[in-house]
Amino acid sequence: MTAKGARAAHLAGDCATALRSVLTDLQLLPHLSRVLTAAGAGLRDGSLFGRFALHLVVVFLALGVVVIAQVSLPEVDFLLPTPTPAPELGARTVTTMTTNRGVARTAGGASLLFPAPVAHTERTERERMQVITYTVQPNDNVWAIAQGYGLKAETVLWANPKVESSPDLLSVGQVLVIPPVDGIYYTVKNGDTVEKLAKTYETTVEKIVGSELNALEEPYTLTPGQQVMLPDGRKKVTIAAASNYYPMTKVGKAPAGAPTGSGKFAWPTQGYLSQRYWSGHQAIDIANRIGVPIRAADTGYVLLAGRDTWGYGNQVLIDHGNGYVTRYAHLDKIHVKAGASVDKNQQIGTMGNTGRSTGPHLHFEVIYNGVRRNPQGFLP
Repeated sequence: MTAKGARAAHLAGDCATALRSVLTDLQLLPHLSRVLTAAGAGLRDGSLFGRFALHLVVVFLALGVVVIAQVSLPEVDFLLPTPTPAPELGARTVTTMTTNRGVARTAGGASLLFPAPVAHTERTERERMQVITYTVQPNDNVWAIAQGYGLKAETVLWANPKVESSPDLLSVGQVLVIPPVDGIYYTVKNGDTVEKLAKTYETTVEKIVGSELNALEEPYTLTPGQQVMLPDGRKKVTIAAASNYYPMTKVGKAPAGAPTGSGKFAWPTQGYLSQRYWSGHQAIDIANRIGVPIRAADTGYVLLAGRDTWGYGNQVLIDHGNGYVTRYAHLDKIHVKAGASVDKNQQIGTMGNTGRSTGPHLHFEVIYNGVRRNPQGFLP
């Protein structure tokens, strides 16, 4: 017999002894004995009295249970499983997201997708405190890469001078610097001091000297060429404007009598939103496969339809006659010509990967009186 079995048998004996003691104290034991004898005889001859006596036995036993419930019995925790400490699992890991995908959203009858990053690499849950590099993958953009590392797009932009003025000019295989926190990853110049950098880039001395990455010690002397992190630092984003490449005076304006749009725009294509509007990308990108139809967001006049030698690839520019102009870039094929009138939702081309692009998508701009606005503010 096991140790637990022996302890259970011992407990059962204790319970029987306690019940006998209680029945004796209540002077019920002799009565129970006589009732059991009568019940046995009655059951043997099938009499009504036998069945009645058996009912009395049940009553006696129930009375005993009620009484014994008030008696203190030994604890029985040994019959329960002994808790076992959970094994040490070590440090958890979280997934670093570096590319952009989405979940369905219906808008204006079109199935559009909002961004949801997809796993690419892994990093530990502990906050990263070193600068790393990232190699641009197909379908990447600055905004999606920054989102994957929990950073603002401007942080990645400011850390990479080669793309700072033209973030849309990323190319697959290009290597980017990724800081550990939001702010400016700065290369020290002659005459720079911690106090001067804090004032210029709108952060604080405490944040700069307190950064583990900088490892600065008093008197916090900086050396030209040294790279320091300016946590939460900011500076003006200077992006090459579309007008620098296609001035409106160059492409002209819609002639008198040209159709005028309603001012209410429709989604120009279907796909997922791979890049939102931000200071370094004053447009939205909608990604899908090559050949997906691209449609005019509103009625208007085609100002330009052709190949761009900078980065837009095949593009169409439509003047809507009410101060609004829309741009459709990276097209695979163009179905309209400059000077044509187009209706809202009319197909003007197909999605492509022309120009400086890391994957098939539509680069869509809304320009109002020469200023690029957030297209999502005009779409249903």
